[in-house]
Amino acid sequence: MYPFRDFDCVIRPDDFNLLQRVFDNELARAKLKIDMPEADALAKRLIALYQEGLRDPVDLLERLNVH
Repeated sequence: MYPFRDFDCVIRPDDFNLLQRVFDNELARAKLKIDMPEADALAKRLIALYQEGLRDPVDLLERLNVH
């Protein structure tokens, strides 16, 4: 069973690239390394926001920084 709430949520290549850029930018801003638990939590939050319908990088970063 997949842990996603929205089983119809497909991450297309362009969206995947967008998510990767947002993730990389936030890692750099927060001075996190990819192998840190905080990076895992960040990735989970980012995917959850995407699944909720957020697609704009500015909105994604804004919501990530609220936590």
